[in-house]
Amino acid sequence: MGNVIQAKFISLAEGDITPYRPSQEQFKMRDYIPLGSDNLFPQALARFARSSPNHRGILDSKHTYIVGDGITSEDTATQTLIEAVNYEDQSLTEVASPIIFDDILSGNAWIELITDRNGSFLWFNHLDTTKCRLSKDRDFVIMHPDWARDKGKTDKNRIMLPVYPNFQQVPGDKYSAFRCVYHLKRYEPEFVYYGLPKYISSKDSIQIDFKTNKWNLARLKNSFRVSGILVVPVKDKEESKDVIDYINREYIGEDNQAKLLTITKSRARDNEKADQTQLVETKQDDEGSWMDLHRQSIGDMVVSHGWFRSLTGLADNTGFDTQRILNEYEVALNTVIKPMQGEYVKLFQKLYREVTGQELELNFVNQPPFDTDDYKYIWELRKEKGLDFNENDPMQKLLVLNNTTINGTNNTNGGNISSV
Repeated sequence: MGNVIQAKFISLAEGDITPYRPSQEQFKMRDYIPLGSDNLFPQALARFARSSPNHRGILDSKHTYIVGDGITSEDTATQTLIEAVNYEDQSLTEVASPIIFDDILSGNAWIELITDRNGSFLWFNHLDTTKCRLSKDRDFVIMHPDWARDKGKTDKNRIMLPVYPNFQQVPGDKYSAFRCVYHLKRYEPEFVYYGLPKYISSKDSIQIDFKTNKWNLARLKNSFRVSGILVVPVKDKEESKDVIDYINREYIGEDNQAKLLTITKSRARDNEKADQTQLVETKQDDEGSWMDLHRQSIGDMVVSHGWFRSLTGLADNTGFDTQRILNEYEVALNTVIKPMQGEYVKLFQKLYREVTGQELELNFVNQPPFDTDDYKYIWELRKEKGLDFNENDPMQKLLVLNNTTINGTNNTNGGNISSV
């Protein structure tokens, strides 16, 4: 019935993505300290954040709570000052927000400081963490819009600014200002020049999260294709190559999470039964293992971020448990939010004091996730109205928002009902 000419696995899955991609380049001739083996570690972290919805949700949640309602001051003069802290008239809150996000995302943040010759004022700018690298002597920060295309010292796209506290006047600066960059980095053993993000230990869990999402999407988009063995009768090796190339080009959808073994064999000879293309399906029941793996990866991410599940918006069996949210918010406020806010306040105060000799009175404003006065359980309302109530009745463990009438009772706070 014909001899096997060629057998080849056709991969339908995208290769693994890791923040430390292997590279053959030698950096000993470079004038900067690479961040990652290919110098694109921050870009990989940014891609992670754009690829995993749950990872991004945790990042955004943590960032939102730490920024809070912004930075204010009880001192009128200081409040006026922090409402415009650069040439773009951005407030200190607007500048601090992306700085905080970069810090959480990459373990590094870069702040441009601007003053005059006499240090009579100090302004702040945020610099994109993916664009900044330290020079080898650590005296300068080198910025490039696309480090994958950096051409070295002669690259005209580069911008160099001295590291704080060495202010320098940048040639061609229309404002004649003196500038430098402060590098904020998160401590990690063995890492001297750059910081690492808190969640780095869960990078594999992050990949599991977006890989399982891609797998489900690919299965939905390509549900008419199955993994298995495809046997194709061909004339010779040349036609065999054409067939496999054609299958690769025309019939393999993007990111299919499977493999197809394609076997080409010679056609039947004269007086023999004609060959036909055959597809031998290979099936595996792995639905449970995929879902369990996905759930475990989410739990690992939350833990490695040092964050709290109820504050992330992640789906949970307990539903909208207001008491749990408030309890975890109080813990987060005292163990994560306020300590990090305190670090930023002290940093801005330190920089301002060292440059101008003046003090800044700053503080972050925090608000709980919701106003608890607007939320009541049905059983609480029934109790207030003198009606029979049962704290354990699932129907009475619903939240009432705003102005809602329940069995003849009226909630003066009003509104909607939300499941707990």
